[in-house]
Amino acid sequence: METGTPTHPPASLRGRVLRSLALRYRAWARGRSRSGAEPVLRAARATMRRKKYCLLVTAAGDGTARARVLQPFPPGPDLTVWMGTSPRTRKAAELRADPRATLVYQDDARAACVVLAGRVVQVEAVEERRRRFMPGWWAFWPEGPEGPDFVLLRFEPEALEVWDATRHITPEPFGLRSARLVRRGGAWAEAR
Repeated sequence: METGTPTHPPASLRGRVLRSLALRYRAWARGRSRSGAEPVLRAARATMRRKKYCLLVTAAGDGTARARVLQPFPPGPDLTVWMGTSPRTRKAAELRADPRATLVYQDDARAACVVLAGRVVQVEAVEERRRRFMPGWWAFWPEGPEGPDFVLLRFEPEALEVWDATRHITPEPFGLRSARLVRRGGAWAEAR
């Protein structure tokens, strides 16, 4: 038996069947696991493009983490992510004080999760705001992209973690660790 596997099977028939299926799935998935920066990046991009919303996590002044849902643009080639907000929000104030942030994309339907750590730059350039203003955002910013209550956030990732059962990004120990990449000199590489 593998380490961490109970030495005795569950007592009920249902429990034994579920255990057997779970162990068969584990063996099947472990045999198909992919590694390396490119498969991990493909999986990350696919999950990020598929999801309409993500969580932005910032550091609050009291040392706690604050998470909120935002509607991001699809990621750029280097996984840079753009979002919009008001410069008067808590998140904007927290990012001015500490630009470090985390983005989380969760895709339950595909058993996938992408977590990116990086820094956020607040962009106030009117041309960029016009270019990136989403049509549905008029509901939140009736003065549009040129109004004083709208600013762009540009998230620049420095590291990422991916677990994606559908795309076979399932590093060892299976189910207990995500694939991790870091950005070095503008290129993504496996974290050591």
